[in-house]
Amino acid sequence: MSQVRESETPEDRVVETLSRLPPKSLMRFKCIRKSWCTLINTPSFVAKHLNNSMNNKLSTSTCILLNRCQNRVFPDRSWKPEVFWSIINLSIDSDDHNLHYDVEDVNIPCPLEGHDFVEIGGYCNGIVCVLAWKTLHWIYVILCNPATGEFRQLPHSCLLQPSRSRRKFQLNTISTLLGFGYDCKAKEYKVVQVIENCEYSDAEQYDYHRIALPHTAEVYTTTANSWREIKIDISSETYCYTCSVYLNGFCYWIATDEENFILSFDLGEEIFHRIQLPSRRESDFQFSNLFLCNKSIASFGSCYNPSDEDSTLHEIWVMDDYDGVKSSWTKLLTFGPLKGIENLFTFWKTDELLMETSGGTASSYNSSTGNLNYLHIPPILNQVRAFKALIYVESIVPIK
Repeated sequence: MSQVRESETPEDRVVETLSRLPPKSLMRFKCIRKSWCTLINTPSFVAKHLNNSMNNKLSTSTCILLNRCQNRVFPDRSWKPEVFWSIINLSIDSDDHNLHYDVEDVNIPCPLEGHDFVEIGGYCNGIVCVLAWKTLHWIYVILCNPATGEFRQLPHSCLLQPSRSRRKFQLNTISTLLGFGYDCKAKEYKVVQVIENCEYSDAEQYDYHRIALPHTAEVYTTTANSWREIKIDISSETYCYTCSVYLNGFCYWIATDEENFILSFDLGEEIFHRIQLPSRRESDFQFSNLFLCNKSIASFGSCYNPSDEDSTLHEIWVMDDYDGVKSSWTKLLTFGPLKGIENLFTFWKTDELLMETSGGTASSYNSSTGNLNYLHIPPILNQVRAFKALIYVESIVPIK
């Protein structure tokens, strides 16, 4: 230890000190000294700062990024979508074991006009992938670093067709899946998108006129700042209904065709894989969400309580030893019955689960004590849409 200290230079100590500061401080320091600005912008410093932030064992709180939307209705019955972003710092008092939290509004500086609602499409290393929706189509895909205020609006897809007047046997396209993550081999960030293609045998385009066509897929890279088509071999009836979760070079979704399964995408090899979910006997048991748990993929599922249909029983399973093709599962937790649980977002502490409860409210559930604590997050919203939450680590990773 003494040898390390003796070999340390004043410059090394400056680097070590700066790499442990929050992004807001670093953004200010970039304006103070030109040498500091140069240092903070170097890839090695960005990587060191990210590593320190992700492995900060001194922090007693967990940072959550929360997104939710509502439609604001005016007296003339016109309406306007409103988007709210918040940072929540959650902690448990070591003495009285009470839940403590503070809420800070976050400004996502994105050109989000002309949308119906906005949601999180993916997250990796402090960068959030934001989707702005119009009816059933997203009109913007944006990469944003909330800590630095930097963002990039992605160019238009090379596969999605613009909206046109209805015609028989005209190609219709809609994005059915989107994921975001880091390609460890190419050392760049990527967005993957799967396009659902179909045509209709009648201009009215009712469901029974629909003819499914093979899915197509494309990848966007931050280096090229463009989309390119890639190969895909999944059923034309495949549909994903969860936000993507990124881990170690892979994106994951819960998907369905004739059965529910996990669809994964290798960002390096640019190949899709199918992974079986845990086998459950209950016919009404459904896995509804994926999240990270101790650097593993975890799945959350539930079924109705046989003795009380107003309540539900819940399970969390963790995926073990995934090599890109094969996987095994271990049941981590069973809890319930509980009433009013809409979705589970993540473990923010060993036995504390962040959940969405009835009415689009956030709550923390302690799996050991069974206590459910409602989180008061202003503004109080009615008819909440696109409610998403994830564990968030601030970084200075650049987007442009």
